[in-house]
Parts: sequence; C-alpha cells; structure tokens
Amino acid sequence: MEIVKFTPGALAAIERYRKTLMISETHYLRIGIRQKNETNKRLLIGFDEKSDKDQAAVINGLQVIYTPGEVFFFAGMVIDFVEQDGKSGFTFTENVMNK
Repeated sequence: MEIVKFTPGALAAIERYRKTLMISETHYLRIGIRQKNETNKRLLIGFDEKSDKDQAAVINGLQVIYTPGEVFFFAGMVIDFVEQDGKSGFTFTENVMNK
C-alpha cells in the first residue's frame, strides 16, 4: 500500500519545481509536519536530504522521505496541486476511497 497518492497535477508541479529550482538528485521529496508543537499540525511537502532517522518509499516513481512518527498524520492522503484565484499550492485531502 502506498503511504500517499499524488494526482497528475501534483506530479507535474513537483517535476516542474525540481527543474526550475535545480534541485539536486540527492534530495528527496519530503512529506511531513511543519511544526510539531502546534495543536493543529500543518503538513508540508518539499525537497530535502535523507537523514539516518528518515524512512524512504518510492511513490509514483518519486523517492519520498518522511519521519516514521509523522506518517500517521498524512497516511492515506491525496496530494494535489491547485491553481485558483491567482494562488497556487499543494493540498492534502483525505482519500475517500479508503473509507
């Protein structure tokens, strides 16, 4: 089972960011929590180097890393890239097919 799912729009945006920002191939796509001390934890997505504490997975051909203790906050989510009203960004939504 995949930890998360990416929409085609998200996959295209990730590839576009990797090329535009000239992200090294040694950097993985990190999924995690932005701030651990918040009551309402916000999820993040970005490029990062893998540490000894990280877990890795290949999802849709992407090398994804995450901290094992954080996986419960985003497991089963669908990651999309949305452009609306002049704003754009990644969104995390629950996968209704898993319910």
